[in-house]
Amino acid sequence: MLSEIFRKLDEQGYVVVEKALEGDLFAQTRDAFYRVEQQTHDDWARGFSYGNYGAGPDAHVVYPIIGWDEVFLDLLELPLAIDIVRRVLGPDMMMIDNALHVKPAGTKAHTGWHRDAGIWEHDIAKWDESDRASWRQMGAVDRPHHKIKVFFLVEDVGLDTGPFSVVPGSHKLTDQLPPTFENLEDMPDHVRVTGPAGAAIIWNGCIWHTAMDNTDVRARRMLCYNYTHFGDLQHKECVVEGEFRRRMTNERSSFCKQLLGIERT
Repeated sequence: MLSEIFRKLDEQGYVVVEKALEGDLFAQTRDAFYRVEQQTHDDWARGFSYGNYGAGPDAHVVYPIIGWDEVFLDLLELPLAIDIVRRVLGPDMMMIDNALHVKPAGTKAHTGWHRDAGIWEHDIAKWDESDRASWRQMGAVDRPHHKIKVFFLVEDVGLDTGPFSVVPGSHKLTDQLPPTFENLEDMPDHVRVTGPAGAAIIWNGCIWHTAMDNTDVRARRMLCYNYTHFGDLQHKECVVEGEFRRRMTNERSSFCKQLLGIERT
């Protein structure tokens, strides 16, 4: 099962892992999500932007999200997802941004076809011998990836629920930019990525992607975690500072502190 996940992530640029969130953890995540969405709804409706990710009338975004509830920090280092990501990125992985994202029912696409990174693989020459040795032990793919993102689905996402959509394999077309289409459906060979509540979509940031119109009667709700390599530039809103940084330093695991960019393990 794991070998197939790694193969698809490496070759296709994305994979869906069902039941990443289950039981009490899923219930806590869902409840915290709904609470934050409700608390920020009026600001969003008035046009206040909590960050990027297409924030505006067609996307309700809270960015960053990890400071809003402890469960969002727990998901940052969720073993099932993070073990997959780490064996594709390498030992020096770090979070660069995170967000809550709601694509309301009946809204148009909030972005066109694009990619989030210009390169798909990490330059091993940037690692010291210790990291290269760790990669030889842990790496599940031939070459480490540069940027991996994880979407946790808080509700079912179907073909009409503004699904995340990709062109499989396009993450390795680093010498090409995705073409522009007025109608997003015109992109050749694209796939609408669906999944049940609790699933994780794990994908390479270089893949050509977008979110389609949400023509459903329900919103698309998900959490986003974006990982790259320690020392890379974090999005300024997501840099851990002040009292929150002090609390994280004292209360969270050493690996969590690495993910937050506080210190390398």
